[in-house]
Amino acid sequence: MRKILIGTNLLSVLLSLFLFLVDGFGPFSIALMAVSTVLFYVNFKSLSETILLLLVYPFSWFFLTVPLRNKSLEDFVKVELPLEIRLDVGEDVLSALPVKAILVVGDVGEKKRIVATIVKNIVRGIQVEQNMKYLKILQKDPHMDVTLRATMALEEIENHFDQTIALCANPKDFCAHLYLYLKTDIPKGALRKDIERILRQSLERVSEHEPVRYEVLHYVTKDEEHLWLGYKKTHNKELLARYLFEKLRKRDYETLTQHLNEVREIFLREGRDITR
Repeated sequence: MRKILIGTNLLSVLLSLFLFLVDGFGPFSIALMAVSTVLFYVNFKSLSETILLLLVYPFSWFFLTVPLRNKSLEDFVKVELPLEIRLDVGEDVLSALPVKAILVVGDVGEKKRIVATIVKNIVRGIQVEQNMKYLKILQKDPHMDVTLRATMALEEIENHFDQTIALCANPKDFCAHLYLYLKTDIPKGALRKDIERILRQSLERVSEHEPVRYEVLHYVTKDEEHLWLGYKKTHNKELLARYLFEKLRKRDYETLTQHLNEVREIFLREGRDITR
């Protein structure tokens, strides 16, 4: 029964996005969005996750259904960094706003404490680029103690990745940590180019069936077609969601509509279990 609900919901989400691209935000799109929301709540029985679904619908369906189908939202937030692609909508919604508030109105003690949280998020691969922006803001804080703590945090992050990368024997692990290190934007100039070169070479030893291979290729080449190729190779829905978002961001509606139709046909033709 659950698989039927999820399958029906997927078709509703894809059709809703298709109608939005063709006719705009009309009554049919709104109706399908309502149907999808009801089906999601019936399936997961979670008001908090249903609210998150509405905030960034329809892509939130992919973000929430895949990683949270067997976990609570709280467990998802606490999960350690897996060596595969992860989407951190849960962390972004629950953590970003409190951090922003502390950056504006927090006292010295609160700002120093939030630095530790930011460092922890970065080394775990949670919203790396956004958390680095928060750290740079704290480095410019008028209070010397906060500035010093934020500066020391950069050294902590650099030391973490230096040690972790040096101890990685598995090509997949090695590439995943190099990728996160680049996202911190700590490596500059010739060092950054060397790391990118090493990362490209190391990817050749990562299986074509590993989603992280295609996320890294997209990052270093800025070509979203690697995400689509990755989805075709691995059937990883997170790669698909990232690819569709990139096409939507670039307003490439023709390609987006074409691939939405293709995805729908693949699911219908193969009858694949979309919960896996």
